[in-house]
Amino acid sequence: MKKNEIENKIKILINQFNAQNFEFVISKTKSLIKKNPEYVILYNLLGSSLQNLGNYTDAKEFFKEGLKLDPKNIALMNNLALSYKNLLDYKKAQELYLQIISKNKQYINAYINLGNLKRDVNEFDEAIILYEKALKINHQNPIIYYSLALAHQGIGNFEKSIHYSKKTLEIDPNFTRADHLISQSTKYNKDEPHYFELKKKIEIDDLNSLKKIDLYFALAKAEEDIGNIENTCDYLIKGNKLKKELIKYEVSKEINLIKSIKEKFTNYEEIKSKNKKDKQIIFILGMPRSGTSLVEQIISSHPKVFGGGELPILSNIIKNYLIKHENKISDYFNKIMSDPHTTNAMIDEYHSYIENFKFSQKFIIDKAPLNFRWIGFIRNLFPDAKIIHCTRDPKNNCLSMFKNLFEGGLNFTYDQEDLVQYFNTYNELMNFWKSRYEDYIFEVKYESLINNNVEEIKKMINYINLEWDDNCLSFHKNKNPIKTMSTAQARKPIYKSSLKNFDKFKNFLTILDTRL
Repeated sequence: MKKNEIENKIKILINQFNAQNFEFVISKTKSLIKKNPEYVILYNLLGSSLQNLGNYTDAKEFFKEGLKLDPKNIALMNNLALSYKNLLDYKKAQELYLQIISKNKQYINAYINLGNLKRDVNEFDEAIILYEKALKINHQNPIIYYSLALAHQGIGNFEKSIHYSKKTLEIDPNFTRADHLISQSTKYNKDEPHYFELKKKIEIDDLNSLKKIDLYFALAKAEEDIGNIENTCDYLIKGNKLKKELIKYEVSKEINLIKSIKEKFTNYEEIKSKNKKDKQIIFILGMPRSGTSLVEQIISSHPKVFGGGELPILSNIIKNYLIKHENKISDYFNKIMSDPHTTNAMIDEYHSYIENFKFSQKFIIDKAPLNFRWIGFIRNLFPDAKIIHCTRDPKNNCLSMFKNLFEGGLNFTYDQEDLVQYFNTYNELMNFWKSRYEDYIFEVKYESLINNNVEEIKKMINYINLEWDDNCLSFHKNKNPIKTMSTAQARKPIYKSSLKNFDKFKNFLTILDTRL
């Protein structure tokens, strides 16, 4: 193929990549590589397309192939590091980012991505330093300001978070993620300037769906603060509908997975691991927005407990070893779970991951809510772990999910029907787990925790077999980072305003009202 012909084809692929037609780019790029394996850019395009579709394992291999041809290609190194990070291999990712910075101290993406990695392992101060270094290189990059806003929000510096969000919007007024971030830290009244900015911005004709979604959820939060519940619901329904259309999600796949888990464990004979580790794990789980962040803040206020936040590692391990199809546990489940070599490898992977966090406490909290799916696995792999199951009134719980725009995953929250189906399936699985492991699961009811907080907190600490510490009653002073939607709420003293919140919404969210 002639040089000008291949270059024209590459230009077309770049345009298709920018238009997010990743499947097309993957197909055509693979074909071009077979005929023209010397073009390094093709490996970057192919790997980046695979990354965008969540296939980090294959993406990693193509970036490596590209680097064999051009070992000094910083863009390839950066993308390879991003693949390692998404595959939870933080050590290799960090090594690559530091290599990039040593080769080119002006390469902003390496600072930002390494900062994001530091944020993932709760090293927020180091993340902020890296973002600030990037800012010195280019003070007109909105992504740097937004990254700083996220970092400051995570450690409770809400004024700084709003400040950096506004700086983001000064450079790029349509960077609507910053608008959404501001809404999370703002208590609106009808005269709040940002409220009027949101109302004006949503009328812009050429906004894409992602930006509209950000604005709909931000406006819903503002209208609720002001007391306009009908407007709140109007924006929520529009935002959730648009999000559901964009992600093309089918709740049946996740429901089938949960049913498959229950089926496999129904006749499973327990083989508890004997693989002992120094660090003990506290799994806080349940539906999202059921009080898991609040419970983590309370327990991690104890000097012997480290709050790790929502760790993705357990789901990653189980999917790698036991889910060959997205909606079914492997037919080799019994064989895998009865093989000490395999189960020890799974346990070691989990503990290798938590070594990324610098902590000396005896206990670490894993607060990934959807770990409720894996309780049977936890019981067998980590028999000494503590499980705290958070529950909340179904209507208030589902309302809180429907009101929030989550960072990745939790796609069942963007449709009332999906929410009802998923919640009911979750309930069925939890009833099954409790029938098998009743003495192993400690249940915390959100309403009881709010109404009788001292008594309930003491019960939790006692369950973990820790001596009492008064810091657990001052959890709102806890500086532990929070990387979820609950960051503002979990830093406040106990408040009761959310206990019967659904009553205001029931006339507008009728599916949740009648089906739960």
